[in-house]
Amino acid sequence: MADNTDEEYALRLSYLEQTDPNSLAVARLYLEMASNQPPDQRSTALSLFDAADAIFSSHLPTARDAAVAGLALSLNNRAALEIEAGEWDWAVDAACQAVELRQDRLRNCVGRKDDSERLDLGYSLAALVLALQGAGKLGPARDAACEAIMVLGKFAGMRNQDAFVLLTKLICLYADLCNRTGQTPDAGVLLPLAKAFYRAISV
Repeated sequence: MADNTDEEYALRLSYLEQTDPNSLAVARLYLEMASNQPPDQRSTALSLFDAADAIFSSHLPTARDAAVAGLALSLNNRAALEIEAGEWDWAVDAACQAVELRQDRLRNCVGRKDDSERLDLGYSLAALVLALQGAGKLGPARDAACEAIMVLGKFAGMRNQDAFVLLTKLICLYADLCNRTGQTPDAGVLLPLAKAFYRAISV
């Protein structure tokens, strides 16, 4: 694995920029650099996210699937950065955009297994839940958590550790948000999951 120091990043970036400064490879490196910035370098990270997003967006007309995937990941990681900084409005905006892009990818996933796109959307919805909760918008946060559970419900009872962990966290968030907003959790959403988990452990 590469040692991702500033010098190593600079060397990789210099090489890629000489080849094609507006390539998806450069955008992905900007995204990697942004995502690995320490918390006290938020402004640097945001500048790198901006640079990555600009390149990803420029490729939407010609390489849409790869560009949408990169842009969605960038927005999702940006949302995580803003959540950590307590910048709730910016976090909600970035997470909303990531959710929209990943919903589009999932809708257009025709003729192939959609587990990857479904899990990615689950992560973006989870970020949106946290951002909305931090912004004090508990009703929308609860609804986003419910949507995320429905998206990830396919994984209930399956041997997918990442999906299981994420789904479990979202169920806990949903239950807490229902309690805080005085709403009863939707049994139509949770009961099928409970049955799937029960079947899995009964085998």
